[in-house]
Amino acid sequence: MLETRDQFEELLKHARTDVDANYSQHLNPKFAQLLKTTGFDRTYTRGIGALLYDDQGREYIDCIAGHAVHSVGRSHPDVVAALRSALASDHPGWVQFELNPLAALLAKRLSQRMPGDLKHALFTSSGTEAVECALKLARRFTGRDAVLHCDKAFHGLTLGALAANGNPGLRNGFGTLGASLSIPLNNIDALERALASKEYGAFIIEPIQGKTCLPVSDGYLCEATRLCRLHGTLLIVDEIQTGIGRTGKFLAIEHDAGCEPDIVVLSKALSGGYVPVGAVLTRAAIWRKTFESMSKSFIHTSTFQAGTLAMVAALTVLEVHDRERLAERATNLGSILRAGCDEIATRNSAIAEVRGRGLMLGLALEKGALERAVAEIPAIGALEHLLFGQAFAMHLLSPHGILCQVSDSQSNVLKFTPPLVITSDACDRIVRALNETFTKFSGPSGPFVGGIKQVLTNLIR
Repeated sequence: MLETRDQFEELLKHARTDVDANYSQHLNPKFAQLLKTTGFDRTYTRGIGALLYDDQGREYIDCIAGHAVHSVGRSHPDVVAALRSALASDHPGWVQFELNPLAALLAKRLSQRMPGDLKHALFTSSGTEAVECALKLARRFTGRDAVLHCDKAFHGLTLGALAANGNPGLRNGFGTLGASLSIPLNNIDALERALASKEYGAFIIEPIQGKTCLPVSDGYLCEATRLCRLHGTLLIVDEIQTGIGRTGKFLAIEHDAGCEPDIVVLSKALSGGYVPVGAVLTRAAIWRKTFESMSKSFIHTSTFQAGTLAMVAALTVLEVHDRERLAERATNLGSILRAGCDEIATRNSAIAEVRGRGLMLGLALEKGALERAVAEIPAIGALEHLLFGQAFAMHLLSPHGILCQVSDSQSNVLKFTPPLVITSDACDRIVRALNETFTKFSGPSGPFVGGIKQVLTNLIR
């Protein structure tokens, strides 16, 4: 094992030697430029729990967690041990023509955690792929092609999922997408009017939107369940970011006891932070409509579905979630962050609203007079638009060592999704950093001027 580790370290050392040139020439030069401009171009060498360390030995609290992937923390010893054990075995993965025992066990354990009678599971290699499968099942079952979704919704970027994307900036420029309609979140009247048309095979919704961190209002999903059944539309709940404990329950829909979806999709945290995996859970009647015969048993599949390592990682994550009571931790530690943010918001007009639940929180930022004035200036206004929210994220990263993101540049939402294993001391540190940052930017210069200074520093370093 030591020899194998040495081989990996040597390979990594070689890869880092020319990473700037290789990334810019062969991957994504504009993304590399963005990281350089914002000061996010750091080399992380180690990750443990909720912490990251760079090549200078600096410590960071990871409040992105791979977009909510690392819910059990980075390098969780149980996940690592389970994967090592699987790799050391001679178990043959992807035989394809076999009854996959690990997949069958994971399907059973996930179905036992679902509301209603979501008995059947199909595994995928990503959350987007899980959404694609869910949309296909809905089309097949209902005979309707169109999908209903919410403004600012995010369900992935492949063409099918893109049709259910409520962000025009991500949809535009990719040609004709599938038939869809975007409606306001939490507007029951708009939902009922759309469903009454009998056009939609599925209504897909996030219990807390990934882009805005806006949660569904109390009782909304219960009423959505009733309306979807009344009008023959399937209710698909996207728990890709919120699932597996993040909001204080295993599924975020558990906060609305009346919600009984037809399909639930999972991914991200299910991976354990190591092996990509997604899952689609659905009712038996919906399953039978697509996989209706032996000749149709392969009508939707994937070469890499239900791989050994993915199944082992997911099964281990479920065990860790239960044993370490991660949903309860999300509630308790999320309350520390929420209380701190709420208190800062009462003293600072730059925070318009604190959103989210558990350890999925967003600060909706409000522009001051300076930012609003600068935004109207040609050319400079475009720079202000990019820098306003990002200025807060840059200052939290340096000097405070808090890695977070601006999830939506259109509405400037500062988003926090740390691992559920984060400590109370780390939560206190985040609150102190937020307090200092918002205090700093409440002065005459504001975030725009502060952001300009930070960008210039980043570019000349």
